[in-house]
Order: sequence, then C-alpha cells, then structure tokens
Amino acid sequence: MRENVIEEREVMLDGRTVSLVMPCRNEASFLEVLIDEIPDFFDEIICVSNKSTDDTVEVGTRIQGRVPRFKMLQDNRTVNGIGYGYAHMTGIDAAESDIIVCADSDGTYPVEDVPRLWRMMQDKDISFVSCTRYPDKQIPAKLQLGVRALNIEIALLYGLRIHDSLSGMWIFTKDVVAQLHLTEGDWNLSPQIKLNAYEALGTKFKELKITQKMRYGETKQNYFKTGLRHLFWIARNRFVKRNGIQPCD
Repeated sequence: MRENVIEEREVMLDGRTVSLVMPCRNEASFLEVLIDEIPDFFDEIICVSNKSTDDTVEVGTRIQGRVPRFKMLQDNRTVNGIGYGYAHMTGIDAAESDIIVCADSDGTYPVEDVPRLWRMMQDKDISFVSCTRYPDKQIPAKLQLGVRALNIEIALLYGLRIHDSLSGMWIFTKDVVAQLHLTEGDWNLSPQIKLNAYEALGTKFKELKITQKMRYGETKQNYFKTGLRHLFWIARNRFVKRNGIQPCD
C-alpha cells in the first residue's frame, strides 16, 4: 500500500476529466487497498457509503485526508433495506468530471480498462456504455442463467438485445445525466439505468465487453431474491414509469 499523499493534479483522459463513482457498504477491511489500486487517470474518486455498520466511513475519511482526489460521502436511504441505487444517484450527482464511470466497490470491475473503452466510445460515437461480463465461463452457471432470463424479458418487452442486464459498470458523459431520470433506490437501479439510457440515447447506447476480476469481500446480494425483484420490476416498468425519488424506509 502506498503511504505517500497523492498531490493534487488534473490528469484527464484525452483532454477530459474522469470521475469514478462507487457505492459501498461495510468495505472497511479492504477499502484502502482498493483505492490505492485505482489508476491515476481518474481525477476524482467518489465513494458513497450506504448503511455501513463497520468502519467504512471512518476509513474513507482517513483516505480522504491523504488522497486529494478521493471523496467519502454517505447516503443512508434504503428501499426494503437496500440503498445501492441511492448511493449511485448521490455519487453521480456529486461527480464533477466530463466522464463518469460507475463500478462496485468490491474490485470485480476492471476500471483500468476505461481508456480502451473510452477510445471505442469515441470511435463509435457512443455516449453511454454498459460493460458486459458475458460470455464468461468463470461466472457461476446459476447466475448466468438468471441474467439470461432477464435479458430475454428485456428483449421481449423493450426490443433491446443485451448481454448483461445486471452489469454494475457503466461509462457515460456527464451531459447525458439529466436524460437518465434515475429513481430506483435499490438494486433495480441497475436495469433502470440501462433501459433509460437506451430509451433516451438510442444508438448512442452500447454494451462493450470486459472481464470480471476476483472479488474483495463477500457479496451483499441474495441472487434468487434479487433476481425475482428484477423480473417483476422490469415488467412493471414497461407499463408504469416511476417519475420521482421514492421515500426511504
């Protein structure tokens, strides 16, 4: 782990500043290691704690004192005990850079690939990328089957053919944020941000392939329960749009 304080600077990516937004809950044991691994081309790192019951906020505050590009925020709102979506919305709203990258704070998403992905976005005139982990034989078969079922539902109801409806890594330009109309405070923000981006941006929405890495810590999800909630939400959302932020528990 690096002990030096990173000097304040503006690195940029092809002349544009880049923010990394990460929701987190109970990540105290490895948060410092994770932040020290984040590449220097990120001008801003925003970590948003949601209902952490360990020392995540304290560790984040300590990191903030030595890493000028790092910000530790909190949003403790939840829906049915889950605040993943609220944490993302708070981080996205706080991000100041030209390019916003969202990724989970468990180290599974290859944020070091952003320069490669950004060049592909520029070449193809893309404003929003959802990074697909599939196909990948290393991911458990049950999880792949569940995601495939949601992909089929989305294709049937929305006409969008997608490989990874539940990817938690997205790259988009700040100027499209207002068009995303995010409202879902729980895990359903993941399908919502993709569907809303597709609806608003059309051909400027694309998937690009990444390779998932080993996770720090344990997953916070019950995949079966979360999958069922996604299944019902995707169907309901097709016919009933939710236009406002929902109240917390």
